[in-house]
Amino acid sequence: MAYYAKISNQEFTVSEWARLMEARQEVNVIENDNRASDGYIALNNMYRTKNTSDTLESLQAELNALYADRENPPAQEDVDSLNASIQAEKDTIAEEATDLLEQMKILEEEGTEGLVAEIETLNTAIANALCRVTDMYTGADEFVSSNGEVTEVDNSVYWEGFYGGCKRTSYDTQGGVHELGGTPFRKNYAAVGYIYDPVRDAFYGEQPYASWILNEDTCYWAAPTPMPEGRDWHWKEDTTEWVNYYWQAPTSEQPYPSWTYDGVNWVAPTPMPDKPGGLYTWDEETLTWVER
Repeated sequence: MAYYAKISNQEFTVSEWARLMEARQEVNVIENDNRASDGYIALNNMYRTKNTSDTLESLQAELNALYADRENPPAQEDVDSLNASIQAEKDTIAEEATDLLEQMKILEEEGTEGLVAEIETLNTAIANALCRVTDMYTGADEFVSSNGEVTEVDNSVYWEGFYGGCKRTSYDTQGGVHELGGTPFRKNYAAVGYIYDPVRDAFYGEQPYASWILNEDTCYWAAPTPMPEGRDWHWKEDTTEWVNYYWQAPTSEQPYPSWTYDGVNWVAPTPMPDKPGGLYTWDEETLTWVER
């Protein structure tokens, strides 16, 4: 089967969308002010007159007069000459109207240049932002058999449009290689929670540690230093090294300046007394446990 990942960049573009809405509103305010200016109103009034002219009306009256005498039809060359003049005048009026519209547009957009550039930058950032895979769908078979031959089928455009906001992903693609020899799709098979990168056009998992680097060929995350041979190695992010004991990043803030982290828990400089029924609190000034 061919699979399709539903993607959304909402969580990665909150600030960009907020600023985009603000910038668009700021543009609207400026353009409304510009449209209320005397210069814009004058241009608009001139534009409203550009559906006819005295010359055009005069030429059309001459043409009508030629046809008024039904007993003496006008010469075709006279009709053609007037029609040519009428069309030329219409073209002139249309050009003048277009020129006025361009002047009005320039005046309307005056003072928005910086905002328009910012909006374009924001739209590009949103389009290129990372996306989260939120759901998975299935489409038609990726391969079909006929007369003993297996043919790869690409229905991506149809199914991506059918489901909307989706990107095709291949179950047999891992690390940029299709395990059955077909076309690899977007580096890795997607799953809910995965990242879709529009710039790389690739799916990959969440970055496990801040220091790890994405391999551009496989879109696998890799430690800055290779893991030593053997088993039971764990990555220690605070020192960016592999260690042979379990270590995880702290899940809570350091409770006291004197406490240290052992890879699992925050530990006081001295163990809490093991007294049955005793309740103790840590005194950071004396660096001792105080019984309550």
